[in-house]
Amino acid sequence: MNEVLFNKLQRLKEEVKYIKDNRSKFLRTLESSVETKKIAERSVYLCTEIVLDIADLLIAKKKYPKPSSYSDSIYKLGDYGFIPRKFAHQFVYIAGLRNFLAHDYQKSTVPMLEKFLRYGLKDMVSFIKAIESFL
Repeated sequence: MNEVLFNKLQRLKEEVKYIKDNRSKFLRTLESSVETKKIAERSVYLCTEIVLDIADLLIAKKKYPKPSSYSDSIYKLGDYGFIPRKFAHQFVYIAGLRNFLAHDYQKSTVPMLEKFLRYGLKDMVSFIKAIESFL
């Protein structure tokens, strides 16, 4: 496995573990604590960014055409067999979440963060397992 890819996968695992370990606190204080909100935003953003970095690395390594967007990167992972196609279609929301956290800073992020904390972590674990089994 490529060292850069390995390091990104390790970093994603660390971030997912951190979020899992702090999930209860985040969910309990997300609305009432600016500090918690900022920490959760950054951790979730890092997860989304690392996933997209991994997608780009895998696609480039195989010399497939460059995806046209972040969403396309996730779809292409499924099309090219890096992850199950059905999972790719479910997981594509990760690209939108990344864009929302990066650009829609005038809107409340709390609903999206809560949704990710409740349901998205299992998708991250599934992504990690799929990539590891591919490699």
